[in-house]
Amino acid sequence: MNLVDGHCHLASLNQIIPVESLLIEANEAGITHFLSSALSKEEIAFHRQYSLPGVLFSAGIHPHYAECDLELKDIEEVCAEKCIWAVGEIGLDRYGKDIERQKQLLFQQLELANQYQLPVVLHIVGYQQQAYELLKLYPLVYLVHGYAGSLEGYRILSRLNSYFTISERILRPDKYNLLQEMVKDKRYLLETDITKDYVLPGEHNPLLRLVDVFEQVQKICGVDAEEILTTQYENFIALTQGKL
Repeated sequence: MNLVDGHCHLASLNQIIPVESLLIEANEAGITHFLSSALSKEEIAFHRQYSLPGVLFSAGIHPHYAECDLELKDIEEVCAEKCIWAVGEIGLDRYGKDIERQKQLLFQQLELANQYQLPVVLHIVGYQQQAYELLKLYPLVYLVHGYAGSLEGYRILSRLNSYFTISERILRPDKYNLLQEMVKDKRYLLETDITKDYVLPGEHNPLLRLVDVFEQVQKICGVDAEEILTTQYENFIALTQGKL
């Protein structure tokens, strides 16, 4: 298999479990590539220091994450160094307190992505129309991670040159129609979104959750395993322009 974890936080996970051995085991299970998001100075430093096989990383100022200590200068620096595959995760979140500040940060980081011609990893919770009105001004490639909003919101964001990650959030019965449309549109990857905070007590290797997501999508949507593997891997190559 060539499974791709389209969104995870390996530097965060490494703070409680050394990830190198986890990656070896995941590779043996068929998970060969990872798109890891860095949301702090410490996490950027980790990815700069360790060149992990099959791993690309992005960095961005999150709209609603208390531990994100990144500043715009940090994002500009990694863009200039060409060590990130994308800017993000960035976006808008209805649970954040200051929507105008969120919009400003999104605008500033989209400017950087546009300047350096990098894809953008998006975190959109609510505000789909407001996000779209800003994003449509930038003809970039977007990866909307972990989207679990309305079908209407999905269709709005689909007007962009956008891909989406399928997470366990939309494997529930109430998200059946959203999942079916994502799979039908064939603009998806799969994800775990694993961080140090999401590891379950006694969980040996949380990266292996991706195999369960893969199997659940097959079961719920009645899609052939080979079709899912091919679609998500081709989308990964298109997104990253073959950087791995």
